[in-house]
Amino acid sequence: MAKKFEFDDENESNVENNSFDESFITDDFSKNQQSQIKEDTIEYVEESNDGDDSLMAKKKKKFVWKWWHYALIGLSVIFIVFMVYIFAVSSNEGPVYGNRCAGLETEINKDLRTAAATTVKEKYSEIKDITLDIECKQLKVDIIYKEKMDTKKAQKIAEEAVKTLDDLVGKTKEEGKTYSTLFGYINNAPQYEVNLFLESTDSSDFPIYGTKHTQNDEFSYTLASVKDETSKEAAQETLKDKK
Repeated sequence: MAKKFEFDDENESNVENNSFDESFITDDFSKNQQSQIKEDTIEYVEESNDGDDSLMAKKKKKFVWKWWHYALIGLSVIFIVFMVYIFAVSSNEGPVYGNRCAGLETEINKDLRTAAATTVKEKYSEIKDITLDIECKQLKVDIIYKEKMDTKKAQKIAEEAVKTLDDLVGKTKEEGKTYSTLFGYINNAPQYEVNLFLESTDSSDFPIYGTKHTQNDEFSYTLASVKDETSKEAAQETLKDKK
């Protein structure tokens, strides 16, 4: 007699469980595969975007020079050169005198110059106007006399104006000298020289130019009536600002 095979409940249960597990594994693998595809797609998109950003950056870095760029650079250079020039000029004593003013021991202030001019003008009615100015190491005395002024007297009054100022400053005077060290030397350094410019109408001698250098104690004069034009021009040059 043939044997009858029977399956117990336990074996049936195992078969059903095995079938369920296989289905679960298949579904999980499918989900993982889809997730991996999505991640690969995202990474590719990001890499594509990075490439686009790099290309855009290269385009942005490209610079084209315009005409106004060069104009702006040129103006900037001119401005810098100008500022350097201003700084160089202001750092010196001035473009005119430079170091020519070095060595002065005494400053002749405006009050003393005004006092000397006032004293002389009150003393001599022939004076219409008188000014005493300082330019570096020069004392400039300008006197306008009334018409037909006598030449010798005009020179005398001008020299007296310088002596009056000299006395007001009060520097020491060497024996036998007419003027003090203010118009000579102090510690072997030259001080002030004097230039006179005297004017009057109706006289062929005017204008008169007078000069006293620091090494001299007397004035030398050049009259408008002199025939030596070279000497006259040389005297006029002493009254100009020395550059």
